[in-house]
Amino acid sequence: MKKLSVILWFLLCSISLVSQAQNSISLSNKSPIFMDLTHSFNAGVPRQVIVDDSQWLNYTTLMRPSDPTFSITIEIAMGSIPDGLELQVEASPYSGGSKDRAGTPTNKITVTHTPRILIDNIGTCYTGSGKNEGHRLTFSFVITDYSKLQSGTTSIYVQYTIKQ
Repeated sequence: MKKLSVILWFLLCSISLVSQAQNSISLSNKSPIFMDLTHSFNAGVPRQVIVDDSQWLNYTTLMRPSDPTFSITIEIAMGSIPDGLELQVEASPYSGGSKDRAGTPTNKITVTHTPRILIDNIGTCYTGSGKNEGHRLTFSFVITDYSKLQSGTTSIYVQYTIKQ
């Protein structure tokens, strides 16, 4: 039986500034996510999905009414997805008490080394901080080809960027 685990480290980088206002992104849990794929290696079993939804994405933005809206992108900043796997992420709709203009999540996306928009159309907003505030992130590893899987541990660093 092969043993493969993947560690996702989350980086918060590339925060842009608008006028004199400071915009920020944070996660409810800055610890890495450990996803053990060991139990997914059973002969004849259809494609497996390994899921973690313990992270919440929080952000603060301040803009003038005439400014374009913000978006948050996600990409792999360091490391690579092991052969035979695909990393997907989906942001839930905004949850919390803010009356401001939180962004709209895109559909489930495949995370690669190319930035992809995760949340779009963000206006002036404070989503709150911690769990149950902002957008819950659901990370999924999909096994696409069992024959390409190798045992071992892989670290992947994911970067979020907020920009106009």
